[in-house]
Amino acid sequence: MSDPLFAVFDIGLVFALALGLAIWQLVVLKRSIRRDRAAALEKAKASERSGDRSG
Repeated sequence: MSDPLFAVFDIGLVFALALGLAIWQLVVLKRSIRRDRAAALEKAKASERSGDRSG
């Protein structure tokens, strides 16, 4: 493998790793937001059922 080709391959691996980590973080963040919203909705429903509207 020639030096320029190896350099492009090496830099490409670094960018692929960074992009993969960024996408993984977005997936984790969206999953966390979805879980938090679901928990808040359940808490609001439970609060309505018990008649407690103080928060």
